Amino acid sequence: METLLGISCLMILAIVVLWDSQPEGKQTQRATICHGDLKVTFRDNSESPRVLSGIGSLFNMKDAPFFDAYDTNSEGASGGMNLEHIICGHADPHNAFSPRHGEYAMYVLPNEKSVLWHRKAEDDPWGIESITKITVTPPHYLDIEFACEVTNPRRFGQKGYAILFWCNYMNDVEKIPIYFRGKNRSDSEESWVDADASQVTRDWDNGGTYRHIAASDLPYDDNHNFKLNIWSYEYPRYTRPFYYGLLRHGMVYMLMFDRAWTPEDEIRFSIFKFKLKQFPRPAWDYQYVIRLPQPAKVYGYRARVVWKKFISPEDCMAEYDHWVSELGFNSRHWRPCP
Repeated sequence: METLLGISCLMILAIVVLWDSQPEGKQTQRATICHGDLKVTFRDNSESPRVLSGIGSLFNMKDAPFFDAYDTNSEGASGGMNLEHIICGHADPHNAFSPRHGEYAMYVLPNEKSVLWHRKAEDDPWGIESITKITVTPPHYLDIEFACEVTNPRRFGQKGYAILFWCNYMNDVEKIPIYFRGKNRSDSEESWVDADASQVTRDWDNGGTYRHIAASDLPYDDNHNFKLNIWSYEYPRYTRPFYYGLLRHGMVYMLMFDRAWTPEDEIRFSIFKFKLKQFPRPAWDYQYVIRLPQPAKVYGYRARVVWKKFISPEDCMAEYDHWVSELGFNSRHWRPCP
């Protein structure tokens, strides 16, 4: 039975330990890890929202040592893998930016290649306890594990879902869209889709969200106070859980996931263009949606960031297929082996 939802047994054990104690490793506000071709800085939540938590900078020292993957305008506008929002289906003052407030402790793990963030339920207005682990993996990868427990599902109301939203504020891009394998219509063949978040609905606000081919839209109240991250395009939809985007200096930023859609959780891709009038710097974001969250149940996903020179769309597909084979699950179903 597929009960682990793609999280390794070690990650589950880490959650059990964290719920009752502090993780091994050194707690710190900032850390820099150099491994393989990558040099990565990480930050905790202690200076947020003035300085964003998550990844502070990402350099490939072989391919573009002078070019940060993320926005360099300011620390308050720069960040990757920043847990930005937790959202329910009804109006609530905590729908916007609540993860940027409260303690989100960060630790450098003993292997000195990984960092881990721990968010306690009592520090989150939604009562979600979570850990995020990022490992710098040669030659040019960031491997991500996220796990959480929704301690008070009734907090999310009658719509019965929780959206956890991560932002990636990109540096200067060569092209605005993200690219993924998907369908432009229900009856079309799978192909490469360039998704530029065009305006199609009254709730559009400088961007939008793309869902899996099997996923349904999320209902939300008319008086909702944060609609821009809930609605999603009817089409195109993605068929494989990864996207890539093209940045300056011939670089590609790729983000892939170990799941696409199940009845209880799913991944969605988002792109927002608030900054385009000033810089060619869109936000290439994503969402993890939990449907009908249950108490005392662990939810989560694994992901991989690729930061290297762009070769071709076929090479991006090969990167995803290679990672799939490493994880040991069927690439057509995007579900972990039991």
